[in-house]
Amino acid sequence: MFILLIISLFISSCSTAKEDLSTILFPVKKEKIVSGADYTEKKSILDEKLTAYQIKDMNTFSLYGQTFANEIGSNSAAYAGKNYLELLGDAKDINGYKIHLYTQKESEKLEKLLLDKLGKPAFDKGNETERNIIWETSGKLYILNSGNAEIQGEKTKESDLLCLNTNFTTLIINATQATKYSEYLKFRIKNNKKVENYPYSVYSKEQN
Repeated sequence: MFILLIISLFISSCSTAKEDLSTILFPVKKEKIVSGADYTEKKSILDEKLTAYQIKDMNTFSLYGQTFANEIGSNSAAYAGKNYLELLGDAKDINGYKIHLYTQKESEKLEKLLLDKLGKPAFDKGNETERNIIWETSGKLYILNSGNAEIQGEKTKESDLLCLNTNFTTLIINATQATKYSEYLKFRIKNNKKVENYPYSVYSKEQN
């Protein structure tokens, strides 16, 4: 009886194990990260050359130990009120991910989590109505866009987090075009400067 209980607990712990996105170093082999996950495959709206593997159960992945599965209303579809996760890459490698949140509770939790874990952003513009925050750290660039929204008739806070391998230069520049950070990246790359010794704050002062 005791042995059966141990086996049961072991199976249960395995079934609830989560892949933590914060520990992944890009690039990572696709099969290593998506193996066992239920997903659909499509072209990413960010770049037609990029494949998006949309994970059907968001709870199979976490970020710094936190999960973000929720929805505006019962049986909401992805892209219409149901929070979703996409792993981004190609047929061989994963080089980033996208987390899109429609729910206010999870949006607020995500912003606080990133500020706590990643520290002071390289770029932070806007307010509670609409905010753009960018971090560059450990070979990854995080782009968080959030703002007030109305989804299915409910007022909420909607967030979109894009995390990419910093080697994806062109894609990152395109993804940051809504902010002045894009021009900063172009300047930094052209002049062969590193974020460690030439942060956005220095560039901004030079331009003003």
